[in-house]
Amino acid sequence: MAASLSSMKTAMYRHENGLKHINIINNEGFSALFVVNTPIFDNSGVAHGVEHGVFRRSSSFPQPETLFQLTSLTDAKINASTFADSTYFHCQSQCADTFNLAIEYLLSGLFTPIFDKEYLSCEVYDGQSKDKDKAKGVIYRELIGIEQASKASAKSAKSDESDNSEENDTKEEFNYGGVSSTIGELTLKELTVFHQRFYQASNMTLVTANADIEKVSRLISLLPVPTVREKTSPAESLKNQPIAQIKNATDINDNETERHQAKYSPAINTLINAYYLTLQTPNHLHVDNYTSLEDVALETMAKAQPKADNAVLIAPLVSLSDKYLESANNEQKIDISDKTKTKTASQTLLPKLFKALCLEAKERFELNDVPGKNLNRNALFEDELSQSKDKIKKLETVSVCNQHNALWLTKISEAKHAIANITSYIVSAYPAFLMRRCQGFCYATQALTIENSTYFAVYSAFDIAPDEQLNTITPCLLALSEDKVFIRMSLALAKAKYCRVHQVNSNIIKDISQTDISGYLKKMAGN
Repeated sequence: MAASLSSMKTAMYRHENGLKHINIINNEGFSALFVVNTPIFDNSGVAHGVEHGVFRRSSSFPQPETLFQLTSLTDAKINASTFADSTYFHCQSQCADTFNLAIEYLLSGLFTPIFDKEYLSCEVYDGQSKDKDKAKGVIYRELIGIEQASKASAKSAKSDESDNSEENDTKEEFNYGGVSSTIGELTLKELTVFHQRFYQASNMTLVTANADIEKVSRLISLLPVPTVREKTSPAESLKNQPIAQIKNATDINDNETERHQAKYSPAINTLINAYYLTLQTPNHLHVDNYTSLEDVALETMAKAQPKADNAVLIAPLVSLSDKYLESANNEQKIDISDKTKTKTASQTLLPKLFKALCLEAKERFELNDVPGKNLNRNALFEDELSQSKDKIKKLETVSVCNQHNALWLTKISEAKHAIANITSYIVSAYPAFLMRRCQGFCYATQALTIENSTYFAVYSAFDIAPDEQLNTITPCLLALSEDKVFIRMSLALAKAKYCRVHQVNSNIIKDISQTDISGYLKKMAGN
């Protein structure tokens, strides 16, 4: 952990509504961390429930697929973690526009989430199935998966334990994320009360890297004003006096911060360290609202109303896509560089949970155990060589699953790496593809390329019915291949993301068209 932040240009602010804001300047891209003080007193999982509620729907982003469209069609990474005494919400991006959109999304979710019956049944727990192993609810599915993995780990470790193992089994463990047996007891009232109690501006700290303070302040000015505002000290009312150096904190719990290091990216860890290092620093600037609450609120409400024909893609992404298209039509290069661009390109990885399934799928490829095919390796090689370089080869697929997880895999030829990646972004943002996740049938689902774009994969984690999920993939790909409107709206965003993630010039992929994406989807679906 860094001993101090003296090597960075750092400033602290107190926004008008009481939110504490720390901004640092470095070369690690745009990033933000919201720390909410959320003490947990029981195993109810209420803090975990509110965390998911922040991400699902809010006043400015009412569609449940918003998070997945943001992270699939842009380079934004958005996530959260619930701990025993706090909840972290964080995001990062190489692009200023995308970063500001992610901040706006988080702010709306943090302060104006929508808790309703649909949220309770789809995101927390449905409870209508007689077989609890088939019950819906994203959090419930997550807890089921975690608990089963924990039991398996404990079982394998028992042989190494002493006679005290029985005593250890009966000892109740504090699970601040909740437990599957009682998560269904959560009520809308409990979630709402917890949110109203702890999700107050004065109970949060925002840490950003390389943020535009004025733009962030303008977004923060939308937040609800506390009914009782805390009095500020003279030091808290300073204006236009930048701080030369942040005072070192001498009583930081190193163990508490170091346990996060492996979980987060270097950029987010920098923000976590900055948060702990500035806990006892009272000096900060006072940030006035740059525009009136009324003006900004009206503007946001207008932006939140998508056009009827754009209802499948959230309005802010439609605006960003139009910006990229206009740039392309004017023969301007898509800007993939920023002064704060990260040094290396990131790669999307298949979750470790799918390691065994992935090995099984690849073994089936090696053995040519693919339904409908019976070619030996030499025949397969000759068959591939016979394909025209200008024609997309009909790709073979393998579907595998176990009790709770499903994996669909298809090979990617070297010439199709770019179109495969771009297609994976579009698939992951498609509402029909996201339906099972948004309805609580699984914990997570995504389309992605893995192993240096050797395979195109679709996975579903902690799924109620993994075999049924596999049966939905081909129809979904075919439906998307015919959805010209969605492909057109999302293609410019997907291309820009590909350029940023892989750090390549946009000229490389500028000729990939809507028709190419549609054709590639049909080939993967076997048509």
